[in-house]
Amino acid sequence: MKNDLHDILRNSYKGLINGSFMEKIVIFDTTLRDGDQASGFHLIPEEKLKIARQLAKLGVDVIEAGFAASSIGDFDVISRIAKEVGTKDGPVICSLARTVESDVEAAGKALESAVKKRIHVFIATSDIHIKGKLKKDKIWVIEQAVNSVKKAKEFTDDIEFSCEDFGRTDEDYTIEVVGAAIKAGATTINLPDTVGWLTPREAYRKVKYVIGKIKEKKLDAVFSVHNHNDFGMATANTIQGVLAGARQVEVTINGIGERAGNTALEEVVAILKTREIADCNVKSELIGEASKLLSELTGIYPQPNKAVVGKNAFAHEAGIHQDGVIKERTTYEIMNPDDFGVESVLTFGPRSGRNALREKFKQLGINLNEESFEKTAKNFKALADEKKEVDDADLILAVKNETEIPEHYKLVSYKPVEVNGKFKVEIKLNIDGNIVESCEKGNGQIDSAINGIHNLILDGSKLEDFRVCSGGPGSDAFGNTKVVVSKNKWVVKGNASDSDVVRSAINAFLDAANRIKYLEVFLGEWDTQN
Repeated sequence: MKNDLHDILRNSYKGLINGSFMEKIVIFDTTLRDGDQASGFHLIPEEKLKIARQLAKLGVDVIEAGFAASSIGDFDVISRIAKEVGTKDGPVICSLARTVESDVEAAGKALESAVKKRIHVFIATSDIHIKGKLKKDKIWVIEQAVNSVKKAKEFTDDIEFSCEDFGRTDEDYTIEVVGAAIKAGATTINLPDTVGWLTPREAYRKVKYVIGKIKEKKLDAVFSVHNHNDFGMATANTIQGVLAGARQVEVTINGIGERAGNTALEEVVAILKTREIADCNVKSELIGEASKLLSELTGIYPQPNKAVVGKNAFAHEAGIHQDGVIKERTTYEIMNPDDFGVESVLTFGPRSGRNALREKFKQLGINLNEESFEKTAKNFKALADEKKEVDDADLILAVKNETEIPEHYKLVSYKPVEVNGKFKVEIKLNIDGNIVESCEKGNGQIDSAINGIHNLILDGSKLEDFRVCSGGPGSDAFGNTKVVVSKNKWVVKGNASDSDVVRSAINAFLDAANRIKYLEVFLGEWDTQN
């Protein structure tokens, strides 16, 4: 039955590209260039190398590693990525360049070590950009495009040309510019909606029209689409571009990018593969890993309801949904989370159903008789009504009909110490009346404190999520810290607020540690008694 349902879902839109399923789409990742331009997302060189290696492991076809002429730092990073990641079996390594000779030369030199290299030249083609930004005319733009493509051919035969602001560019002028670029040697033509202006219907029509007219001229190139998310339609417009004939998509991990972001790699790959519109070389089961790495390096995580990689993307809390997923996953999951390296979870709240609670207790190894279960379910509903979030420790509170987690671990004091530019934090804890101390180094005070707590009381646990946010405006704002910690099969959440951000983080971890201890004590007693 399960396979039959899955087949129904998969086949409903199968083969939308000219009736030809399994045509390959080139995945061009610009996380390190366009994504890195986003406010708050800038990565240092070593972090960019980590992302580049992860992208190669993921299986993207092209990595746009940066903009070589923009800074010495970008030039050096592109050179390192070209040498270390741009191997024979690795992806194409690409650098962006304006239609300026020195830009193209910088890109070519930065890419020297790459076995497979691409120079990506661009110039604005919309009237508003030509007149308002460039202060030139349309003939000049075409000349710049042609000259830059010819210059790029001195370094590589793989040349991409972009019509910046294609979304607002006259289509017939686009055809004129694109035709000239192809004749000059461009092998990939990118049609970017730079400001996210287009609707899906417009995106399809414009891309299809341009590709059709270029084919009529007997000119050959791979067409690409690059969409921004200002109206929240980047992914929809990208898929429409593919259906219109584009065979390369330009994307970023988690959809990061300037303003409202770029098309998200994970969303496009999920749609192409799940709906069987087309195939690509991305190993989709590694998407979760890539998303998490980027989040950890930038310190910015996808919003909870982010498609595919958000923490709620495969989370089910409503009782009806939980019951459906337990009985047949595809009732409420159109994708298999395992296919994208993420997990399906049952979360619990006031709307959770009894079947889900039974399933969760079963996972925890707790078998309740019917009378005990009914009492527990009633207690849990009351508890969930009072709290914003519940975790595994709250389930045990419901079983025991208790309301408070005992404090086995309390912070006595902490003191930051800096030695040769490295931070250590001396931390004292009260553990059931005994004072214990730890002093661990880290990349900052919070990291040092976390390492100390982990070594003292959280051995064998794993930090799943860590977030600090301001509790108000100005210098008097409280730091609100939320952590998610797992150990064995349990997952708990710790929360704390304090005007001292380090103290807030420490207390959030101690909250999580106390909740884990509560679980351990209860389950130890349960095993003994049962």
